[in-house]
Amino acid sequence: MKNNTVYIFPDTIPRVEVLFPLVQVFAAIVYLRSVEKDDPDAGELSSLYREMLDLGLVRFDCPAPLAEHRDRFLQLVHDLQHRADDYAGQLSNLSLAALGSREGSESKTSIIGTLLKQTGIEQTKEEEQRAMVLWQARLVLKLAEIFDREQKELQEHLNRISDREQGLLEKLREDKEQPFSLTRTLNNGETITDGQLRLRLKAWSRLFALGSKQPAGSLFITTNRESLEQLTEHYELLLKQRPGRLLSLLLPGGRAGENFSEHRAAFREEGAQLLDALDNILQDPDMKKAGTTSILEGTESDWARLLEHHFPAAENSRCTLTLYAVPGIAPAQLFLESFGRSEDELQIPDVPVPEETPILGILEEG
Repeated sequence: MKNNTVYIFPDTIPRVEVLFPLVQVFAAIVYLRSVEKDDPDAGELSSLYREMLDLGLVRFDCPAPLAEHRDRFLQLVHDLQHRADDYAGQLSNLSLAALGSREGSESKTSIIGTLLKQTGIEQTKEEEQRAMVLWQARLVLKLAEIFDREQKELQEHLNRISDREQGLLEKLREDKEQPFSLTRTLNNGETITDGQLRLRLKAWSRLFALGSKQPAGSLFITTNRESLEQLTEHYELLLKQRPGRLLSLLLPGGRAGENFSEHRAAFREEGAQLLDALDNILQDPDMKKAGTTSILEGTESDWARLLEHHFPAAENSRCTLTLYAVPGIAPAQLFLESFGRSEDELQIPDVPVPEETPILGILEEG
């Protein structure tokens, strides 16, 4: 089998519900980091995630290293997290001062620039706009990580409250009607707004495309359908052709029990021929352009039996991975055109079309 790796966007923190199905068929899952040597603390994540990390199934890539500014930037993020009130006042004053400025793009970057200077980070004039855009992207992604971590902690508290509430109501109720739940509305609420998602997509795209070290990936997967649709719409607009649908593949959504590495190895060993065929589809540009509609002609039943043998439906959920080929464009250009542009007239770099055809994917439940 070939060493296919997958970039996840716009996430920067791994989630097991994304990792588990994808590592069954891909060699490694890659996440972008806004700062080098700043991998997520494995101690805060699940044992399954740590096992994947030890096996090299999860990797991190920093396209725009900060070098000598790294520690100061991380200190700035720490201060923003723990001294939010102090910085809120400073940023408010800067924003009000910028309202009278005629230079719209300068006013936006001046807030970030002043914030950085207060931390002791000076930016040279050379490529100043591009550098400032990257600073903004780093801050957005780091603050998004803080938000996600706080939301996770809040959800865990709500789950504990809900469990206690359910236990009390079970004791009190005398009929079989569904009890009123104080926490159900909160538990079902969305944690990331559309505006937050747009900011994350813009920041991720700019970090990916404008860094000094261009990532070499060609396969990009998200769990958000609107993000995928925006990419494919811009692709069609730019190249006057529709993406080629490669395949739709059922994957295991989770597994009860332990011994993850043994289960994965057994699954990949028994399904080696099918997985090799999948690799060939991903590697063969002609097949991508042709747009096949299944993993392999006539082998859907074999794949279904393989899944049922190693991940029985009675014990495991299912998710679906759908992939599309987007030949004739560099991923950096597609992501910037789709998410990274704004009124600041950011110049999109001239990126050559890669020999390897880019592939976009969506991972969805069911």
